[in-house]
Amino acid sequence: MSPSRRCCAVLFARVGATLRTGAAVAAVALGSAGTSTAWGYQPIVNYQLQCMGCHLADGSGESGRVPSIRRSLVRFSEMPEGREYVIRVPGVAQSPLSDEETATLLNWMARNLSDLALQSDFVDYSAAEIRRWRTQPLAQVSVVRARLMSAAATRGAQ
Repeated sequence: MSPSRRCCAVLFARVGATLRTGAAVAAVALGSAGTSTAWGYQPIVNYQLQCMGCHLADGSGESGRVPSIRRSLVRFSEMPEGREYVIRVPGVAQSPLSDEETATLLNWMARNLSDLALQSDFVDYSAAEIRRWRTQPLAQVSVVRARLMSAAATRGAQ
């Protein structure tokens, strides 16, 4: 074999080995991506990607179109029917986030976007709770929300 061909053969062998090693590392990384939460986004990033387009950066929404979560999320989260509502609204129920990511995101939102302080007995959303309700998205969102807002106002007056 000529020296130039030998040089090319050695070079291609090295490049091939490097590519095989890179492919193996990528396969391991991608294969474990579905089983590790380390590959997911932080809640703030999930909020930016999944919620902020409508609810805005501070959760204030758009009056008459997209409700604010600043005063309602914590209030709704204190009532069983309110928790069900929060999980069943189409944006939550149909989001591409996993049940665990959704629960983590809702808990982050309650702690970081609410004008209301969390009660000491606040119960975090759980993946099991998300799984239970998200398969039944609400059809009449505004009707249920109005009823819950009324119930929350009555409850707050007590």
